[in-house]
Formats: sequence, structure tokens, C-alpha cells
Amino acid sequence: MTLPAHPGLAKYGANTHQGTDLAAAAQPADGLSELRVTRHGVFWLAADSISGNRRLWHWQGHRAQAISHANTDIGSRVNGYGGGSHALLARHVITVEAATQALWSHPLDGSAPTLWWSCQQARYGGLSPDPHRQRLLAVEETGTSRDATQRLVALAFGRRQVLAEGADFYGAPALSPDGRYLAWVEWSLPDMPWQRSWLRIATLNDHGVIERIVSWDGGAAVTQPRFSDDGHLIVISDHGGWWQPYRVQGNRLQPLGDMPMDHVPTPWPLGDCHHVWRHQDGIVVRFEHGRARICHVNAVGELIASLLPDATRVIGLGLSGDCLYALTQGMEHSARLECLHLDDYRHRLLQTTPTPKIPPHPDTLPIELNASETINAFFYSPTSNVQGTPPPLIVRVHGGPTAACYPVFDPLIHYWVQQGYAVADLNPRGSGNFGRDYRERLAGEWGKLDVEDANALADALIEHGCVDPRRLFIRGQSAGGFTVLNTLASSTRYRAGASLYGVTDAVRLAGQTHRFESGYLDWLLGDDDTKYLRSPVNRLDAFQAPAIFFQGTQDRVVVPDQTLRMASALRQSGHQAEVVLFAGEGHGIRHPSNRRRMIARELIFYEAHETH
Repeated sequence: MTLPAHPGLAKYGANTHQGTDLAAAAQPADGLSELRVTRHGVFWLAADSISGNRRLWHWQGHRAQAISHANTDIGSRVNGYGGGSHALLARHVITVEAATQALWSHPLDGSAPTLWWSCQQARYGGLSPDPHRQRLLAVEETGTSRDATQRLVALAFGRRQVLAEGADFYGAPALSPDGRYLAWVEWSLPDMPWQRSWLRIATLNDHGVIERIVSWDGGAAVTQPRFSDDGHLIVISDHGGWWQPYRVQGNRLQPLGDMPMDHVPTPWPLGDCHHVWRHQDGIVVRFEHGRARICHVNAVGELIASLLPDATRVIGLGLSGDCLYALTQGMEHSARLECLHLDDYRHRLLQTTPTPKIPPHPDTLPIELNASETINAFFYSPTSNVQGTPPPLIVRVHGGPTAACYPVFDPLIHYWVQQGYAVADLNPRGSGNFGRDYRERLAGEWGKLDVEDANALADALIEHGCVDPRRLFIRGQSAGGFTVLNTLASSTRYRAGASLYGVTDAVRLAGQTHRFESGYLDWLLGDDDTKYLRSPVNRLDAFQAPAIFFQGTQDRVVVPDQTLRMASALRQSGHQAEVVLFAGEGHGIRHPSNRRRMIARELIFYEAHETH
């Protein structure tokens, strides 16, 4: 195992940075989402700083205006992760209310919203307008979380038409500019949409009825079908080992470029958009060592120019005429909305969230495990630390486990480094954005390889004198919590760990979690007898350090039973385990007051277990 030299790793001295209090740290770095660009302006969701609710905003002309009220939370609950919860239809924005999943119509003239569609026990996501027939295309999910069924539907005021059903899951639909063709993605259990999925292309008659369906199957996965402005269908497929764009030409796919890089993140939510096309060119995202790069390419995918160089993560793209709109994050900015004129690359910043004048910059760490495998991480040095004294370290593990971390400004990391902690953001094997082989490396190995990678990262930083080996901590959310707890049960490196709504009993959870992930855990654990031993709840005697648990009471993905049983079992075995519950929160702690409480409690926990 080797760690390349990085000049930034030696910079432990105190620097002058703008302060960050708990309120600022509690704001999500990716507080903007679901960008939609139309001829009537630009629409997106933004997390309200007081209520935490996702509000709909509209940019037209030279100003941003809130469309929805701060007391209303907008969001789909399809698949547990939602996405595609608003769409413009005839100068009305149709939104999905998070609590009820009812659809509301918001007139652009500022009039009061009205109820547009509601169906008991139904959830909606992936909304896409069909302006030719004045209706919405959507993924509809009905039934309880475990026994849910899905279908592709068309909704008009008071009318509903089923377009496709029979598969277990459906991806967000895409309609051609002339309204004649409809494309979507579907998949079935036990697969996840990035493992095995199919592209369907339907021909519609004038009334929107499907007359014929053709399919494309590359033996792998497809995502984000998009039509260019001249009607060509482009889809992202990873049958070649990377998420890459292809133009659909009859029964075959024409590759648009040959860069061996992922061009989209792992498709967890519905309605993501990371590539847009005109007849003569397109805009795509490419991931280089975990960093997103926005590229202007010609009609065959050849690079014309790199755009918005400050962006290191792309939340969403949209195109209107010669204007590219992008929701991005960067090392020096939280989520922001920006516009770029593609004819002369003139740039306008439309909406942004507060960012310190001198945010911490990460060092990219490729850590060689062996001759053929490398893991990836981003390292942030503390901004307040005694000169010459190695700082304590927080290793952070993302969820998924096929999600990813990015080298972006994160208010929470900024807060930690101001408290004197170094932070290492880890993309262990199994993470997205590094190709199909890297993502599938975790098959049957979850609870083993991810733990090895967390330990390898900590060891490399210790070896190079970057951190204090006596003051190591680890924290992770969801699947990352599973890694944290297994690490505490297999290593004496760490003083303590934090699990945020983390998996504790994977085999039991396979029978408790929602339908979307009900087959995923078997794929991650494999079929051998050791899979039971890789759940932290079955390794109580091996625990080496205290743990703190943060859990929402309404979590349907990792149910509260997982956390409560684990903490109780640890205490009965003589280990220290603290639990902090958040009433009304789901899979993720969203309300600002709850996030402040969580961050403050986590810091107190780390400080209480430091040794010098």
C-alpha cells in the first residue's frame, strides 16, 4: 500500500478562516436539487433554512421567486429516494407534496395552488410533461413499502391512463419533442437499476396511446434516456464497463465518444439529468478521479471545451436555446445555479448559498492497495491545530454503498476542520463514479472490503504523519454506518464511531426494508455462511470502541428497529452505546434544528473519547 506525496498533507498550521457556527454547519451543501429548464424559465427545489422543507423556485428574467410556501415540503417518495417531483404544464407547475404525495397545481401568475390529482396510498415521481396532450407522465407506486407495485402512467386533470405495467420498477419517462415517441427504463427484482435494466421505446398515436414498443438490451444497465432537440434519442449505458452516452440508431447504439469514464452518478433517484443535447452538440459530465467535469462535445462526442471549471459535482443540467443551466457544487462553493451561454461562454451566477471566503481545499488521495487495486479519498487538513502536532482524524463513509463523495465545499466538514479535526472522505470499493468493475467489486464482499478500505486509508495517513494514531474516529450514514460498526468490531485503530441511520443486521433488514432494495442486500452479502458474521449485531464481543447512533423514527429504508436492537445488544454486552432519536425524520436528518442537535452531540461524543 502506497500513498503518493501531496504538498497539502503537511499543512497543519493554523490559518485564518471565516468562522462556521452550528447553524451554518447544519445547512446541507447540496441544498438545491431537481433542476428543470423550460421556455417559461428555470425551476428547482431549495431546502428552506428554517423549516428544512424543499421549496420550489422559479427564475425568469433577472430574479428568483419562490413558487411554493415554506410550510409545504415538496418531494416524491417513490422507491424511498424520490426524484422528479415537479414539472411545468400549461403555465402551471405541478408538484408532489411530500407528506400526502398529492399533486398540486401552482399557476405562474402567483395565484393560490389547487389540488390537481390525489390517489390514496399512491406515490408519484419522475414527473415529465406531455404538452401535446396536456398531461403528465409519471411513475406511480401503490401499496405498502414492502409490497408496493409500480406502473408508468399518464395523468390529466381527473383522468389517468396506464401506459406500461408488469415490471417491478420504472425509470423517469422522456418524451420526444414532437410527442411521437416515449422512452423509459425498467427493471425487476432482485436487480437494482445500475445492475440490470432495459430501455423501452414506444410509438404513441395522436391520443397518446402506445401503439408499438421496441426494446434495447445491452446485457447491463441503462439510465437517463434523453431526446435531443431534433428528436434523436441518447441514453447512458454501462455495457462497455463505464456509464457512457450512446445515440439510439434503429436496433443499435452509436457511441458518443470513447472516454473510459463514468458520465453519470449511480442512479438512485428518479429524474436526474447529467447530459443534454442539441442537433449539433451536447453537454456531458465526466468523472475524473471522483471529480465531475462538465464538457461541451460535438455531435459525435468529441470534446469542444471544458465548462464551469470551478464545478466538481453536478447536481443537474438543463438547456434552453443557447443557454446551459447547471446546479453545481465546487471546492469553493455550496450548491448554486449558474447559466452559461454556449455561443461565447458568457457566465452568470443566478442563485447561490453562503460560502466562507476561504473554504478548506481537499487533497485527492489515490491509495494503492495492491498491484491492481486503488481506493480513492479526499483529505481535508484542520484549520486550527497546534503547529507540528498531528491532528485527530474523522474518516467519513458515504451511503449506498454505491453512492460517492465529491471534493466539494461541505459546511459540516468546514465546521469539523475548524474544531481541529482532519477529515478523510472515502470512496471505498463499491462506490459509484469509477466504472462498473469498481462499483461491482463489493458483490458478496460487503462488510469485508469496505472495512479493509477504511483501515487502509487511516493507516496511510498515519504512516505519512498526517494524523494522530491515538485520536481516530469513523462515521458513516446508511450503508456507511454498516462499515463503521464492522470497523469498530474488527480494529483497535479507532477511539469511537458514529452510525447515522446505519445498517446493523443486514440479513434481518432484507426482510424489513422497502421493496426497492429488498434484493440488494443478498447481492452485497453473497450466499456463503460468513454473511451472518458480517452484520455488526452478530459481532458484539469483538467491539473495540464506543458507538453513537443517530436515527429518524420514520425511516422506512433502515428501520429504527435496526438501531434500537443494536444499541441494546451492545449495552447488554458491556459496551458503550448512545442513541439519539429524531421524531418525524426519515432516512436522513433534514430539519435544521435536528441537524444542529446531531452535529453538536456528535462533536461532544468525539471530544469525550479523545486521548492525548
